[in-house]
Amino acid sequence: MAELSTISLRTTVTLESNGIGNYSSTEYLLTLDINLLSLTLVFSVLGLVGNGIVLWFLGFRIKRNNFTIYILNLALADFLFLLCSCVIVLSILLMTIPAHFHQISLTVSKDLAYTTGLYLLTAISLERCLCTLYPFWYHSQRSKHQSTVVCILLWVLSCSVTGIEHFFCKPLSWNQYLNCEKSVFLSTGVLNFLFFTPVMVFSSLTLFIKIQRSSQHQYPLKPYVVIVISVLVFLIFALPFKVMMLILNTHHSYISSTLIISSILFSVINSTANPFVYFMVGSQSKLRGRGSIKVALQRVFKQEVEEKTIDSNGAETEI
Repeated sequence: MAELSTISLRTTVTLESNGIGNYSSTEYLLTLDINLLSLTLVFSVLGLVGNGIVLWFLGFRIKRNNFTIYILNLALADFLFLLCSCVIVLSILLMTIPAHFHQISLTVSKDLAYTTGLYLLTAISLERCLCTLYPFWYHSQRSKHQSTVVCILLWVLSCSVTGIEHFFCKPLSWNQYLNCEKSVFLSTGVLNFLFFTPVMVFSSLTLFIKIQRSSQHQYPLKPYVVIVISVLVFLIFALPFKVMMLILNTHHSYISSTLIISSILFSVINSTANPFVYFMVGSQSKLRGRGSIKVALQRVFKQEVEEKTIDSNGAETEI
């Protein structure tokens, strides 16, 4: 087929577990690959704008609460992931592969942001689940700075996991390196897929049941709707990327560049979708009129116990 024909252009492309990996091989890029990379770039730019808006409003324009601290860190992780993905995709399309140090820096940063996003989404789901199941215990045991402390710990854990994946096996010989890398990625895979992901799914299912029950009597709580949709988007778009990379690093088998680029595109869509989920859910209101972006975000990220929020002029507005 013409659209799958190989373009008459050779470029150095590195595609492995880290999206654009650490080894180089001269390949022909398919026209399909170019189209997928271009689409990835478009979604990356859209996501940078969307997450940038969320960072601006939650960081400087809207009063923070326990929920917004998590979302602020999640938006930061998504922004970092999209920025690194954007630079890497551009380097391929323009055939200007970064220097080795910059290439590793981008790859590590991208994986760090991806892993942090998984951990933060799990923490958000779990905390909302505990708040739903054990409200009295949750509010009595929760410390004032718990969200901040949890976010810091998750960033540290993500840095540790990413650092081990990329640098722990580097000093070893090639044969030892392959066995070491397989063991490392199996261990981190167990942590990510057999601990964090099941906790996230179970917590989200609990919130989904809560939404179904509350929708029979009143409008569902917006934070719960946001969490359930975000987790669903993650499972559909982002999880396949990590599974793909786990298989690639543990079995060292060949996977076509088209399949790898597609998985990266799906992960980019996941990080891009979150701000639009916030905006759409926040725009749903009993009041007529859409309101501003700030008002939409306020409607989503208010505490459940609050029944009012402050609009941009300082007046109280019913939600």
